[in-house]
Amino acid sequence: MANGTIAFDTLSTSGQIESRTTGLSIDSDYLVHGTNKAWLRYGQATPSILKSLNISSVTDTSAGVYITIFTNGFDAAHYAISTSAQNATAAQTAQVTSATSAQVGGRSFSGTTLTDITVAQMFAGELA
Repeated sequence: MANGTIAFDTLSTSGQIESRTTGLSIDSDYLVHGTNKAWLRYGQATPSILKSLNISSVTDTSAGVYITIFTNGFDAAHYAISTSAQNATAAQTAQVTSATSAQVGGRSFSGTTLTDITVAQMFAGELA
């Protein structure tokens, strides 16, 4: 059998990806556009990355504030961030700083800086 070359101008799919084991399928557009492209569970007290996807590193910049660096950046600084704190008296704020990073800060509801909480972040948008 000879090896050859296949040439084409356009490649298209059926739009569905099906599991070999369960037979369930999902629209491929949903995988491309409808899922988080990065997420992070971060312990500020340690500080350490507890679990993550597409996160290169976290840099602690000041008390209660850190910058998340992505392994694969977004196409522009127009992505969405959702963040939460594992503390009944805390709030997190998130700010898009560039296509490759985001800044997060933790504060208690009274306004004091928090440095000992566990936070979670999710990032959605188009990767570069």
